[in-house]
Amino acid sequence: MSAKLNRDNAPQPYSIARLTGQCLLLLFIGALPALLTTIPAKAGACDNQTVSTSVRDQQLSTAVVINEVQANPYGERHEGSVCWSLDMIKAAGRPDKVVVHADVDIPGLALKVAMDFSQNTHRSVSASHFVAMTFEQPPNVAGGEVVTVPGIMLKYSERARGMPFAALATKISKGSFLVSLSSHENDRQRNLQLLKERSWFDIPMVYAKQRRGILAVEKGSRGEQIFREAMAEWERAR
Repeated sequence: MSAKLNRDNAPQPYSIARLTGQCLLLLFIGALPALLTTIPAKAGACDNQTVSTSVRDQQLSTAVVINEVQANPYGERHEGSVCWSLDMIKAAGRPDKVVVHADVDIPGLALKVAMDFSQNTHRSVSASHFVAMTFEQPPNVAGGEVVTVPGIMLKYSERARGMPFAALATKISKGSFLVSLSSHENDRQRNLQLLKERSWFDIPMVYAKQRRGILAVEKGSRGEQIFREAMAEWERAR
């Protein structure tokens, strides 16, 4: 990931927000309140999860936050880690739901982020998959809490340019956001191809005091295997 917060990311054919110059374009509108209780946030733990090819020294992957600061055009870098897990959510009267869960920890900012990737099982909602994100921060955090997450981009490496999901992002509640991936067949195939091929996620953030940042999250070998297993299950469940 290029550390410059004013970098020009990839073209935007899908109304995805990007960070550029002095302006963050927020192009997502709408809400999906009916989904509030359908994306469970289940804490995963690398110590007690079993993944087909996972070994203990491969369990934690890299996460990085780059925050905008006036004194440094490259931003302020904060390193952390991410733990990936594969969860099976059971609900009475519904098929089991396969969820890819990530626990992101950025110690220098006292920031924790929970992410859930799941396939949409509500046919009345026009989305193929969902990414639910919950941010936990101290109440007196510098710059204020995260108030906007415009979308998600995917990239091959930390310093590569990201390509956006075809998706719609919405704030559900304080610190909680939902990214709904397009269900149009061309978009769905493109989104899944990005998810399959690319190894990092870029998540732009806007803080309460209008500071901006980017959270970059690596799949790592454990995450790559988990997504392969989850995507195979999602295809079988279609």
